[in-house]
Amino acid sequence: MINVKRSKITFSAIGAIMLMSLSNVTSAKSVNEIIKEYYPIYNKTKQCQGIMANDGSSGGEGTLYQSGYCIEIDRQLEMETKKGKRLYVLVIGDISFNEDGSEAYGAHVFSGLVGMFVLKPQGSGWEVESANPAMNAGASGKGLKGWKLIQVAPDKWGFINIHSDSHWVHSGSAFVLLTPDDSSIRRSWVEAKYEHSNAGSGSAGSCSNPDADTCTLLKAKLGVNEKMIINGFYPLEITLNGFEDDKVYKNQVYMIKYQPRLGYQVPNDYPMKDVSF
Repeated sequence: MINVKRSKITFSAIGAIMLMSLSNVTSAKSVNEIIKEYYPIYNKTKQCQGIMANDGSSGGEGTLYQSGYCIEIDRQLEMETKKGKRLYVLVIGDISFNEDGSEAYGAHVFSGLVGMFVLKPQGSGWEVESANPAMNAGASGKGLKGWKLIQVAPDKWGFINIHSDSHWVHSGSAFVLLTPDDSSIRRSWVEAKYEHSNAGSGSAGSCSNPDADTCTLLKAKLGVNEKMIINGFYPLEITLNGFEDDKVYKNQVYMIKYQPRLGYQVPNDYPMKDVSF
């Protein structure tokens, strides 16, 4: 049985919380000390370190709903850069508790949590160079595991994973990219697969359903073009195959450029730009 007690936070309050977090993590600390400052709640019921954060759902007038996430480090990779050593840390979280500390579980419509940090050496410890502790990725309130580090600029790396979900006659997935941008981290969302049929109940969203009169099946592969630099980042190249009713795509290539403070932005003519799942 799902036990979810909703907590609200306004958009203006989010900015204040983020500024407080960044200002509190300025001196040299261990990785665990930094993590505890960004995720300050210890939940006794689940015996985990965590945070109250937006669960991907919202109400009217700019209201976001929150859930309590238990967090863990998914990846911790050290890289040598022109500026010296950098530690890339990826944190994931599952919905686990309510605002009052009681146990909770994530429903299908809620997102998992992901946080990313770039740390630089400071004395015998670390200090934060770039951070974003609470972004959404993953279905049913579960954080995505198994993030991979990829090079996104001549001297900069980011994390990538695939988010997947399905809703009745719609199913699909998206590449989720996290990239350092000055002191923050940007989350980019690039649709990777979309399948939709009008067959109704049965094989949800599947083109293999014999009752389907119309069907869309699009699949994309992602690559990084390291021969070009646009706005300080390598552009991405998406190769699309599939069909949308009578329109067929065969190895159609789209370039996805990085926009400062926004992340990677898919072009308007990308067929999966506005799909949702």
